[in-house]
Amino acid sequence: IKNIKLYDNMLSTAKTSTDKSVQGELVHTESKDTSIIIKKLMHTTAVSHENFQTKNEKFEMKVEQKDLKETGKQETAQTKNEKFEMKVEQKDLKEIGKQETPQLLNEQSKVSKPEQQQMKFKTAELKNVELRTEKLKKEDKELKCSINVNQTDIPKCKMIPIADKFDVPKPSNVAVPRKCPPLSTPLLSERPLVLTTHLVPSLPINLFEVLVEAIEVATEKPVVLLHEPRSDRPVAKEVADIAILPASTKWKDGVLLPVSFCFEHHLNKNNSSCVYADVVVAADRALHVQDITDLRGHRCSLPDRKRNIGAAALLFNYLYMKGESPAFFGNTLDADSQVATLQMVAGKQAEVGVLESPVIKCHKNTLPGINSLHILTSLGPLPPYRVMIIRMYLIYAICSIIFPDVFKRKITTYLLNINQDREWLDRFAPFGVTGFTKNFEKFYKLDGVKSVATSVPYY
Repeated sequence: IKNIKLYDNMLSTAKTSTDKSVQGELVHTESKDTSIIIKKLMHTTAVSHENFQTKNEKFEMKVEQKDLKETGKQETAQTKNEKFEMKVEQKDLKEIGKQETPQLLNEQSKVSKPEQQQMKFKTAELKNVELRTEKLKKEDKELKCSINVNQTDIPKCKMIPIADKFDVPKPSNVAVPRKCPPLSTPLLSERPLVLTTHLVPSLPINLFEVLVEAIEVATEKPVVLLHEPRSDRPVAKEVADIAILPASTKWKDGVLLPVSFCFEHHLNKNNSSCVYADVVVAADRALHVQDITDLRGHRCSLPDRKRNIGAAALLFNYLYMKGESPAFFGNTLDADSQVATLQMVAGKQAEVGVLESPVIKCHKNTLPGINSLHILTSLGPLPPYRVMIIRMYLIYAICSIIFPDVFKRKITTYLLNINQDREWLDRFAPFGVTGFTKNFEKFYKLDGVKSVATSVPYY
């Protein structure tokens, strides 16, 4: 019986426990459902609240836009009123200015003349001060630029290469150049005129061939061409009728014609008949030379050192002005001609040379090694080349016709008018001749020029 009672008690306790667990599960499920429902309600309330806020914001934006439109209308009306007021004020100012201008004129007229002069003087001083300040500013900028740039030694003399950069090297076997047909056919049965030149080989013989043809056209007489390459020989007596001579050479039996060549040179800006001299330096020495005074101790080639008028005389007179003596160069080499000087510098026999500029122009495309030379500077001017005619025709003029005056006038007028003939200019252009200009005896009167010392003692 006891055992039965114990079994009943255990069953009752088990039922009670199971009932509690079931109730707990029901409560738990109920709590879960309620939490889900609460969350859903919270979400819906939040969404509804946000929608309500957005609606309120949209409504407020619309109200603000309306207010802005109304304020904009009010402001446009105000701006229109302000513009109208500004126009009225401008009109008033113009009317006031018109009324004040005669008053100012009257006041200015009342001012005394000395006061006006003082005012002008003060304004001029102010302008001068402004100009000075601008100049100082520019100088400061230039100094700053010069300091910032890499410092390089700028030569005082601008080096000029003899050969142009764009010159194409010509082959050695060039064909024979085309010759122009003669412009005149003189009577060869008459006694010809004889023209002799003492400028060859410094100037090419081809230049004088063109000149002879021009004289034939001018005189309508045949002309025979002779040349004397030796510098110590006089003009042939009873042979020559016309002579082309250097400036230092004289002809006792001749008279100077008032015409001479006009050569191209960067210093000859007035189309003068005078000749300039160029100081030529080898290319390897050009980098170390800035002025003629930097050539001390170098070997120099001189073409006409014994003459009072010439390139060598110009060079030594320049050095004399700088306080230098004839012993300035380490060694001086005498050359027989101007071309020989050019060849000595090109062939490294001398480092410096001085010669007349027309010689460089005529030989820069024919002389080998001339591409390595530079012109350091130019000196001058020298007197023109002499174009002379024999004086003996003046005696013949007394007996018969005034032959010499007519003869001289024909040559001079024709040569001076060559500048207007394109064909003649094209034929003279390869030799650097730009035409012919007037020549005068006063060009050869050089009292201040001293002769060059040919022997100098060295200690």
